[in-house]
Amino acid sequence: MATKPQRSSNRARPMRTVVIFLAVIVALYALVALIGATGSKKDDSPWHPKLGLDLEGGTRITFEAKAEPGKKVDAPKLEQARNIIDQRVNASGVAEAEVTTQGGDQIIVEIPGEKRANIVDEVGKTAQLRFRLVWAGNLPSATTPADVSAQKAVVDKVDWSKVSLDQMITAETQGLQTLPADVQPAIKALQEEAAGFVCDPKGVDVDDVANKPLVTCDTSTGDVQILSPTVVPGSDIAKAEPQYDSQRAQWTIAVKLKGDSKGAFKAVTTELSKAQNQFAIVLDGETISTLASQAAITNGESSIQGGFTATTAKQLSNQLKFGALPLTFSVNGSEEIGPSLAGTQLNAGLAAGAIGLLLVVVYCLLYYRGLGLVIIGSLLVASALTYVMVLLLGQGVGFTLTLPGIAGLIVAIGITADSFIVFFERIRDEVRDGKSLRLAVEAGWVRARSTILAADAVSIIAAVTLFIFAIGVVRGFAFALGLTTLIDVFVVFFFTKPLVSLLARTKFFGQGHKLSGLDASHLGITGRKVSEIARAAKPSTPGKAI
Repeated sequence: MATKPQRSSNRARPMRTVVIFLAVIVALYALVALIGATGSKKDDSPWHPKLGLDLEGGTRITFEAKAEPGKKVDAPKLEQARNIIDQRVNASGVAEAEVTTQGGDQIIVEIPGEKRANIVDEVGKTAQLRFRLVWAGNLPSATTPADVSAQKAVVDKVDWSKVSLDQMITAETQGLQTLPADVQPAIKALQEEAAGFVCDPKGVDVDDVANKPLVTCDTSTGDVQILSPTVVPGSDIAKAEPQYDSQRAQWTIAVKLKGDSKGAFKAVTTELSKAQNQFAIVLDGETISTLASQAAITNGESSIQGGFTATTAKQLSNQLKFGALPLTFSVNGSEEIGPSLAGTQLNAGLAAGAIGLLLVVVYCLLYYRGLGLVIIGSLLVASALTYVMVLLLGQGVGFTLTLPGIAGLIVAIGITADSFIVFFERIRDEVRDGKSLRLAVEAGWVRARSTILAADAVSIIAAVTLFIFAIGVVRGFAFALGLTTLIDVFVVFFFTKPLVSLLARTKFFGQGHKLSGLDASHLGITGRKVSEIARAAKPSTPGKAI
């Protein structure tokens, strides 16, 4: 009599485990529904996983770095550029983009979803900002370009580092003739270059070298300018934020310089303010803003005006915030992947998964008969848990499902089914050795779980290693494989094993029905052991269940 409460408690544990596990899955789906109800993006259904470029369609842009003649692209600079472009893409509001290097001189940007206007300029512009003095402005643009190679050669011969900041400021406030005599031939060459310079509204191609003067265009007026060497580089910007100037009804960019540059900026603005002379803000070789210095700026804070819209102000502030690209890039190709092609790939991936799952189900039913239903149920539970985790990870960390990711999920079907097979084969071995089914379940589980954990551990180690060292979409395969392998462990421990413990107490399985998969003929058992199987429905010693 004393054993009855213990037997009742033991019988309740497998059922409780299964119920709690299923309740957790239901709670996860409820969480997805809650996220969908409170989310700000109403058009983005929480029940649809986030898809990558190969499944949803989108844009693939190839940027090719320009190397100096006779030299290769510097690998650290290429990686630095990749990081900056990645930051720009994320800051511009593009989610789930993939930014990778390729071939030692290319950066590939893959952006899923609809095509975005100006995305090439947003992510690929060098964004090299410099503050220069306006030595000569409001010069007319030539109608036809002149050959100024000889003039540029004269300018390049001068060691401009010997021209001090005070001398450059004096040249603007009092005239270029105040510069040292040894640079006067270069000044004449700059004036000749400016006379033959054409301002193209589509943009100009100039050699924007920081420590040399620059002949360029003021984009706001279309006039030609002669600018001094850089007095404050854009790399000295500590902060850049877009802001709306309500008094002028225009968007500007508020910048704050680092401490080391505040002194130079103060000196420049102090001298220029005496005659309200100008300094230019130059972006990638073109003047985007020419400002008159009306007062000394002592705190290193200023604003950039350039006829910005809210979008372009945010774009430029992001470029300045994350720094200029250390290399110059050209667009080597821009490819639009349409939804039809992506849909074909998605359907092919889903079809492959369905065929793989169907083959596993057919094999399990033919070989394990009734126990095959346990495998089917476990696979359905694993699929439900996998789907809800993909949804939550997509909402939480931006996980996107790609074609390699689907491949990882398909591979995991075999891993999950393998765990069930190991467990069932251990049960059948114990039954052949003469144990009742209930005892065979517990003994087989003890033998099987270490094998299951070892096999899953190998898969997880492989997935983690691949995720760490791989790049691009291969990491999607590794992540999906690791995720589904972890789910396999939970399903086997908290659903499959408790469910088998419950079924072992039924007459159908416990007495070895011919369709159960545990009948004597299917196991190859004759004689005394058949009766032992039949007595499994009423064992003298209750088995332990989780």
